[in-house]
Amino acid sequence: MNVFRRDFVVREPLLVGILVLVAVVFSTITHAYSQAYDRRRNQLGQQWYANGNAELQKQRPATAVEDFRTALLYDPQNWDYRLSLAEALTQAGHTNQALNYYQSLWQVNPKNGLVNLHLARFAAQAGNVSEAERYFNGAIFGDWAETAADHRREALFELINFYLQRKDAGQAESQLIILSGNLPEDPVLHTRVADLYSQVGDYQRAMAQYRLAFQLYPKYLPALYGAGKAALQIGDYRSAETYLGRARREDSAGPDVHNLLQVAQSAAALNPFDHGLHESEKIQRVLRAFQIASTRLDACQKTSTPNGSVPPSLAALQEQLKQWKPNANARFLARQPDQIDALFEFSASVEKQSQSLCGQPTSEDSALLALANSHAMDEK
Repeated sequence: MNVFRRDFVVREPLLVGILVLVAVVFSTITHAYSQAYDRRRNQLGQQWYANGNAELQKQRPATAVEDFRTALLYDPQNWDYRLSLAEALTQAGHTNQALNYYQSLWQVNPKNGLVNLHLARFAAQAGNVSEAERYFNGAIFGDWAETAADHRREALFELINFYLQRKDAGQAESQLIILSGNLPEDPVLHTRVADLYSQVGDYQRAMAQYRLAFQLYPKYLPALYGAGKAALQIGDYRSAETYLGRARREDSAGPDVHNLLQVAQSAAALNPFDHGLHESEKIQRVLRAFQIASTRLDACQKTSTPNGSVPPSLAALQEQLKQWKPNANARFLARQPDQIDALFEFSASVEKQSQSLCGQPTSEDSALLALANSHAMDEK
């Protein structure tokens, strides 16, 4: 009995050691298998994710949606997979599903710039102004994985375009002022901002941005052309001639540049409001404007309607034309200088009202209209 007891005492630690060793071996095998299984799941998820991206590049978003969903089966919480699925759903036209994904991603990370930008676009499409503004600002001030400054600037451009689409020029201009104060030295960006300033009617700030653009790149055609158009709008016809003349010398200049240059040249020659202009020269220019308007009105009468009838607005102008003709001469205007501006206003009204009723205007017609518009802006 004592022998048996001594034998058990000796064997018990050995048995425990063997059991521990067996447990360690099985644990190691299980852990290794688990790691192999996880690696395989990750590999499969990455493979399907890569397939989805390839399908997106081929413009096949519906197929990409299925690939990204399969990838998520292997890694359900993967941020990139969920974001790519939302983008694919958007491109495939499944907007409600995409919106749900973006909202769930925003709940996880409300500072993510890209998610905020997508949500801003959805809100803008739905006409939800307050939400669109909130998400656009989230994109502008949010976190971006790379080139954050560029992404934030593009988000601000989108916010400005959102305001422009809503005809909210005041808000658009406020954001433009912020944007233009933080631009890198890039002629393309300065021109892009200048074009937007022109859209909101702030031609002075537009001119400043165009000048910055062609200071950086003196031959940059879009900046020269844009500066010419803006100069025309503010009545600086000599500068418009200069910018458009420089633009015309560029190889890529098209007929639009040439046509606008003719308008600028005609406006400079016709302008009766030039500083220091002698009264006799002003009279000659106003009389020339009257001749252009008369020709336009006669041509308009022939092309306004197929049956030869004349719209009431044009008929009224024709009556005024008949009344003006006896006095539309230098002698009368020299004796009655208070009628000089009145005759010009009549000529300008002909060009304004004939825009939508008559055929293609000549360069002199367009010049007279530009003169009328800039003169009206000066009087405000």
